[in-house]
Amino acid sequence: MSKKSGKGPLENATHMVRRKGLDTAGDDPYMNKEAPDDMALCKKCGAVYHEKHWYERADLPGSLSGARNSGLVLCPACQKIKDKYAEGYLTIEGRFVKEHADEILSLIDNKEDRQFRMNPLEQIIEIRRFEGRIEVQTTTDKLAQRIGQFLHKTFSGDIAYKWSGDTKLARVVWTRD
Repeated sequence: MSKKSGKGPLENATHMVRRKGLDTAGDDPYMNKEAPDDMALCKKCGAVYHEKHWYERADLPGSLSGARNSGLVLCPACQKIKDKYAEGYLTIEGRFVKEHADEILSLIDNKEDRQFRMNPLEQIIEIRRFEGRIEVQTTTDKLAQRIGQFLHKTFSGDIAYKWSGDTKLARVVWTRD
C-alpha cells in the first residue's frame, strides 16, 4: 500500500488487462501431424523446416544456409492463409485511425516482418480497411496480441483482449479517438 494515498498500487491503474500467457504450438490443428522431411521448403513463403522448427531461410544456422532443400511443402501458416483460417482478429478503430491509417498499416507491416523473422508461422492473413476501422486477421492469436500491444505502446489509446474458451482464438480491439 502506498503511504501517501493509502491505496494499493493497482487502485490507481487506468487500464488493467488480464493477458493470456504466450505458449508455443499448443493444439493448433494446422501444425504438421507428420513432420516434413528436414530442410523442407515452404513453396509460398520460403520458410525452411529444420529440426522440428520453421525458420526464415536467412536465419538458418550458417552451416545450413547453403544446404539443399529436401522438398516443397506448404507450411502451417501458408495453409491457414490459403484456407482463410484465422486464430487472431485485431480491430483498430476510432477517429485517430482515419487520420493515421497509412502510418498504422506501415507499423503493422513492420511488426509482421519482425515476427516472421522470429517465427515464420506468425503471418497476416488479411487486412481490410473500412471508414474509421481496420480489421486484421492473423495466423496465430499471439500475433494479433503483439500487434495490438505494439499499437498501444506506440499511440496509447485503449486495448481489450478476449480469448475464446479452449480454442486458440483471440480478439483484440485497439481504439483511439
